[in-house]
Amino acid sequence: MPRSNEYLLGGYTYHLTHRCHNREFLLRSMRDRDVYRHWLCEGVERFDVSVYGYCITNNHVHVVAYAKDSEAISGMMHLAAGAVAKQYNLRARHLGAVWEHPFHCTLVDGRRHLLNCLAYVDLNMVRAGCVPHPEAWRWCGYDEVAGQRTRYRILDLKGLVRRLGYASQEAYREEYAALLKRKIDGGELSREPGWTESLAVGDQEFIEQAAKLYPQRSKFICEYLPGEESRDTPAWRVRET
Repeated sequence: MPRSNEYLLGGYTYHLTHRCHNREFLLRSMRDRDVYRHWLCEGVERFDVSVYGYCITNNHVHVVAYAKDSEAISGMMHLAAGAVAKQYNLRARHLGAVWEHPFHCTLVDGRRHLLNCLAYVDLNMVRAGCVPHPEAWRWCGYDEVAGQRTRYRILDLKGLVRRLGYASQEAYREEYAALLKRKIDGGELSREPGWTESLAVGDQEFIEQAAKLYPQRSKFICEYLPGEESRDTPAWRVRET
């Protein structure tokens, strides 16, 4: 899987995944999920990172983020993970690791691929059968997109709307809500490992360029991802062999 510091480059959008140690449900408490969200918000401010989407589940987190400086993304993720681990260990008298290290990162192409990535993230707990819609899971970014959260906001919606080319936040909100509805109604909820096990996901030209960003690394393979993402949006990925 893509390893954090080795693959992060400034000026790109990434899907970041961080799992609890041994995939244990160490975030099953609302208190711990609230703590993670608090420190994610703090990290956004402290390191000047644009977060476009996130989901805090019971045993892992997803964050979709952009920053001009790759160290900023690492700083944000390590701040949140470290603060949660410290508080959890003190409260639960837990010994040992809380997180798998390092977190994983996948470079994401723009517009339609980024939209599908955000939907995949927000639909995590729907896919797990815990809630019928992301609006029912308050530890993801959907409530901000829908305008339901007015305090302690994390998402850079202005930056996201600009990056995706929408005329307004309302236009983005309507299309994104329709995308989620289509995926839920159509049963498009299968786990898509391409989002978490690839170095990059996007169209073919983007993937071929992404493979050239890391000439010092081991061999890569570029391949088509059949069935991952909507049928009208062919997806490719690059991964290590």
